[in-house]
Amino acid sequence: MKKRITGLLGVAMMATMLSGCGSGGQSQETKAAETTAAVKEAESGSEAKTEALAEAADLSFWCISAHENFYRSRLEAWNQEHTDKQINMDLVSVGGADRQSKLLVALQTGQGAPDFCDVNIIHFGVYYDFDEVPFVPLTDLVEGEKDKFITSKLDMYSYNGELYGAPTQAGANVVFYNTDIMNEAGVDIDSIVTWADFEEAGKTVVEKTGKPMTAIETTDMYPFQTMVLERGSDFFDADNNIIINNDTNVEVLEYLKTWMDEGIAVAMPGGSNTSETFYEFFDHDGMGALIMPLWYMTRLEEYMPDLNGHLAVRSLPVWEEGAEYTSACTGGTGTVITNQCKNPELAKEFLYFCKLSYDANKECYLQLGFAPFRSDVWEDEALQVPKPFFNNENVFGEVGASLKKANAIHNNSMVPKAFDIVSSDVMYSVFEAKTSTPKEALDRAAESLNAQK
Repeated sequence: MKKRITGLLGVAMMATMLSGCGSGGQSQETKAAETTAAVKEAESGSEAKTEALAEAADLSFWCISAHENFYRSRLEAWNQEHTDKQINMDLVSVGGADRQSKLLVALQTGQGAPDFCDVNIIHFGVYYDFDEVPFVPLTDLVEGEKDKFITSKLDMYSYNGELYGAPTQAGANVVFYNTDIMNEAGVDIDSIVTWADFEEAGKTVVEKTGKPMTAIETTDMYPFQTMVLERGSDFFDADNNIIINNDTNVEVLEYLKTWMDEGIAVAMPGGSNTSETFYEFFDHDGMGALIMPLWYMTRLEEYMPDLNGHLAVRSLPVWEEGAEYTSACTGGTGTVITNQCKNPELAKEFLYFCKLSYDANKECYLQLGFAPFRSDVWEDEALQVPKPFFNNENVFGEVGASLKKANAIHNNSMVPKAFDIVSSDVMYSVFEAKTSTPKEALDRAAESLNAQK
């Protein structure tokens, strides 16, 4: 659905009209003169605004539908603050797969691309295979503030030393605990520091409540990918070598399988966190804890209302105390400026204002529940507020510190294939069909990826 957003104010109406019998004994001549002056001022303002409208820059944006209202608010804020640089934005919500295919065609043919486009992280590396990356470099927008950003998050949208995408969020993973179940089991969630602690707590939950501690996706990658990244591994290394079946990844998958064997975890009902079957399961006290990114807060609020007031959010457990990584940045989108943009300098100014600035990061958390990827925002008072849905706790205050050492994926053009293989084959064959050992499944994934090089 296309929505045209101008963000420009119409011609202002006069707030009040001078009455014919004003106080203070003014003469009719004085009143007439004041009225004439007011009318001329209003006409002058009207002309100025009409001129601003005529001179406004036209830009286009293909965006994720869930982010549209946020972008709308940032555009309105921009036009209010930049009266000399007004923007008319043609903002179009386009579904993920459709947006990716349309953008690829437009960039390959050299015509039809928007000025801005949201690109999912799993597709970002595809554009590195072009003779030249078809996006405007954004490196200069962050050069003076690099110490304020999660470096690994910027790295996800960088290639050959240049930043090409503005992140939307940190994408940091957390644990959502059902406090009713944890209290029934007598488990203090603040005592869960390591994954070993999580496993022991899970055994207690099973014993005391008869319910599993958590669930493992079988048609997607949570919590496998999260735990792999936090362990310091990935599906590819920094040189784009395939390491999906390395010893670390096999060990992580085997560890998750022990959870399943011990009854600590179950296969996620419906296969993934987007399934209505899973919504129903978790909403009705089906398990004790869910491992997901912080942005999942909004989905919990929207689709699982019975959990209102019965959830607490905590940082990911770590593999060992003092570990190098305390969180993991998994999904997300980066907004690009395409090489077909006719006004790249204005576009860059707006993109910084819209997504990279301090205020943008704060508003993104307040409006969408996304963890800011600027660390200087984490202590902002606006983020330190209790959330009734989540046990009336200061959610960000509970998890912010862990984001400082978050690991993120190494991006390249093979990432979509790797993600698809893990989601459709590895997770299903190990945890649902149970036809493969973790090593067999990951070896098969590596073989498939090598064949597709």
